[in-house]
Parts: sequence; structure tokens; C-alpha cells
Amino acid sequence: MEFNALPSTHTPYGIRNGKGPRHLIGGMVASTYATGAETDGAFCLHMLTGGKGAGLPVIRHGEAFTSLYVMEGAVELTIGSDSFALIAGDTASIPPGTDYGFRMTRHRTVTMIFQTGGTAGRLFAATGAPYEGFIQPATDPGKASDLAGHAAPPGTDTEIVGPLPDAPELLLPGKVLPDSAAPYVIESGEGERLVVADQIFTFAGRNPQTDGRFLTLFNEGPQGDMIPPHKHLRHDEMFLCLDGTIRMKAGDEILELNPGDWLFVPRGTPHAFQFTTPYCRTLGWLIPGIFEDFFFTLGDPYEGHVYPQEPGPFRFDRVIAKLDELDIVPLGGPPGAPPKDGTAT
Repeated sequence: MEFNALPSTHTPYGIRNGKGPRHLIGGMVASTYATGAETDGAFCLHMLTGGKGAGLPVIRHGEAFTSLYVMEGAVELTIGSDSFALIAGDTASIPPGTDYGFRMTRHRTVTMIFQTGGTAGRLFAATGAPYEGFIQPATDPGKASDLAGHAAPPGTDTEIVGPLPDAPELLLPGKVLPDSAAPYVIESGEGERLVVADQIFTFAGRNPQTDGRFLTLFNEGPQGDMIPPHKHLRHDEMFLCLDGTIRMKAGDEILELNPGDWLFVPRGTPHAFQFTTPYCRTLGWLIPGIFEDFFFTLGDPYEGHVYPQEPGPFRFDRVIAKLDELDIVPLGGPPGAPPKDGTAT
């Protein structure tokens, strides 16, 4: 399996923390985790690393839906006429046609930016300069306003609208998902939570918020057994390790993910995962959003914000009862799951 190289085909591969192809743009190092070539045009994904003042001016995408996640540091994010103060763990959802831009406000800030389609993510390579480093230059790294006043290159689904507002009044992220695909910012750990045994699944974005285009899903829990192998036939998954160590099986390979590492698991790929340290947390964008019903079948609503110390039941029997409706093919275990050859891909 490829690691740190983009295979340019729709196949399983991974990127170690920040080690994708890199460009310097707006004072940030943009590390490419996925382009439309690897995702059949479904999405692009980049890690953006910078210091105070780095970022992007106000831009707008005609087709791409954007999800922004702050991994480290802090961000001042402008969406439309509002500006928000984001810190590590916060997530923003930005529908197409919405003006947005951001400015990093700590000396080390790291964000992930997920964009649907295969074109909006081209902005970073088309506008930035190829870069060998992993952090911004120590002197004159650039800043968020560098692109203001310029035209975005053709084929990037991007319009550069103008500069960020100076010293805007900052709002705090919310705690509840909206009812429709409106722009929003959600606080770390908030959203809609489900519990499955001793793991929590937290939705920072569901189908109503993305028009069914993708799910934004966190998973956290303690060290435990490997989730039984399975595959999906109609949606792609990915695993971004945020905390702890995750053991992954993808196809015939077994590998470990540490914080910042990412694995792409396209549809048709047998896979399984295991949390191997006392606290683990992952983030994934599942595309399209058809797998939502699986989690609400397997899990139960949960008011807590930490995983339960005593695991509850693992209700895979409810999944088995609806197996023909859910996009999952069990490949052995748990008890009661019928074996499937899963010849469709």
C-alpha cells in the first residue's frame, strides 16, 4: 500500500502526518492528503499548517461543500457576515456559494480542510509554491491576505472575494446541529452522539446538514478488540487518527495510525480497526452520506461526552435484521453475522 505518495487511482492508501505533497500558500504549508484523482472526483483533503496571520482571504466555491476541522491552535473563521473563534476540536460546515475565509491566531495552528468534488482543492497547488518543508518559513512566510485582490486560477471552483475583516466581533461555536444545510460551527465534542458498547460516535455533520453529500463523524473509545472485518459497496470511508494509536487492517495489510496519520478506504475494500491505547479518537468524512442509518441502527442516543466505563451491549443483531438496507458486508464475525462473499464492488 502506498504511504505519502498520491496513487492517482481510486485505491487504498495512506498519508503520514503532514507528509503529502506540499505547497506554501498564505503563510501555510498545504499538505495534500487526497485529490479528485484518488477519490473519483468525490473530494479533496488537505492539512494546513501555519502561524499567526496565516490563512485564506474570503473565498467562495460554486460547487464544493467545505468542512474545516481545527487540529491544533486557534482560528478566526469568517462565514458570510459572521466571524467565529475556533480552537482545537471545533468543526465548521460551509455549503457551496457561501463566502468564507480564515486567519490562524496561534504560533502553531493545524487544520484539515475537506472539500467535495475534485476541483476546489486544486487551489492550493495552482496558487501555492511547491515546498519541501513541513512548517512555514521562519521569516516572511506570507499571510492570509496574500491572495486578496488576485483571481483564482481556472478549474479551481473558487472565486477570491476579498480580504478578511479587521478585528471582527467573534462568536463562539454552537452545540446543536442545524436542521438544514446552512453554514455553522460546532464546538468540540458537541453535535449528535451515539454510544456503541464503550465507544462514542459523534456526528458533527449529518445528511440534513450536507444535503446527503457526506457525513462528518468522530469515533472515540478505549483500548479494545478489533472491530470485525467488513466492507462497503456504495460509499468511501477514511480514518484520520486524532488521539492514541489505531491498528488498521485494509485489504491484506495491517498498519498503525498515529495522530495526524490518515488512511483512505474506498468502497469494496475489506477493512477493520482496533483502538490499541487507553484513549483513541478518529475523524472521518464518509462520502456519500448513505451510511448514516447504520450508526443509528447499531447505536443508542447518548448524552455523555466521555465513553462509558462499563460497556453496554453491542447490538449487531439490529444490524443483521436490516442488513439488506445497510451498506455493510460482514466478512466473518461477530456471532450471528452471516458470511458474505460480497462479490459486488
